[in-house]
Amino acid sequence: MAGHKKFLGLLLVIIGSVAWGASGTVADYMFLTQHIPVIWVVGVRMISAGILLLFTYKLMNHQSIFTIWHDRKSIIQLLFFSGFGMLMSQFCYLSAVNYGNAATATVLQFTAPVFIIGYYAISSKKWPIRLDVISIVLAVIGTYLLATKGHFDSLSISGLGLLFGIAAGVANANCTIIPIDLLNKYDAKLVCGWAMIVGSLPLQPIVISNAHQINFNLTLITELIFITLVGTMLAYLFYEASLNYLKPAVTGTMGSFEPLTATVLSIVFLHIDFNLIEIVGAVLILVMALLQSLPNKNELIE
Repeated sequence: MAGHKKFLGLLLVIIGSVAWGASGTVADYMFLTQHIPVIWVVGVRMISAGILLLFTYKLMNHQSIFTIWHDRKSIIQLLFFSGFGMLMSQFCYLSAVNYGNAATATVLQFTAPVFIIGYYAISSKKWPIRLDVISIVLAVIGTYLLATKGHFDSLSISGLGLLFGIAAGVANANCTIIPIDLLNKYDAKLVCGWAMIVGSLPLQPIVISNAHQINFNLTLITELIFITLVGTMLAYLFYEASLNYLKPAVTGTMGSFEPLTATVLSIVFLHIDFNLIEIVGAVLILVMALLQSLPNKNELIE
């Protein structure tokens, strides 16, 4: 029975991670062929996924979706999470995809642990442990190799692609740090659903005013449904469900299927050229993320 549950947990987290990675590649293809503004896609994706998550929460929990709005401290935390976590994460990641490619953007957002290390080092006024320092070095070297392809006198990706990719890593760190108290008090679907809706509200005037300029066609509608339903809501629900069967460290480690999926699909379907230097850079960043997901990491290097 235990083996069956572990297999189910692994299957859930792999499916969720693959869906996340695939949504990045689909978004990349959409930007290349449909030529629609990133900010419009972010607005549509966030409010749609947010509504679906709240609907799922209501369906599964049979409780009010407005309980989070009854506490002033929770409201303030939710507003911060919505803006500096969810909105920043979605906008920076999709911008990195738009100005670069899905594979590089997905790998760069995995630099989030470095910024988490930095935050806790500053807030606790303590130097990071040696394993954290090693992780930072791996992330810096990996990012440098990804950005230069080994040509150390120039960037191989656009400056904006690199900037937004790193910013996506910062935003992912925010998504880990900011909602800690909220997630200890409320269901994750409720927190993330409201964060997506609230974070998308400043973008809705742009979504509405630019709607007439969008060339709606079957391909675009299918792509939007995929990145919203499959690549956001279902991926998140599968990932969350896996925590019922696996330890968080295992789930975090298996999340590496996300950049792997984005990279493979980008190479196969979008013909993105990844040389050996870039692969080494990506591997270094993923090794850093894996090290940070290990349980009892403080005991590994003394």
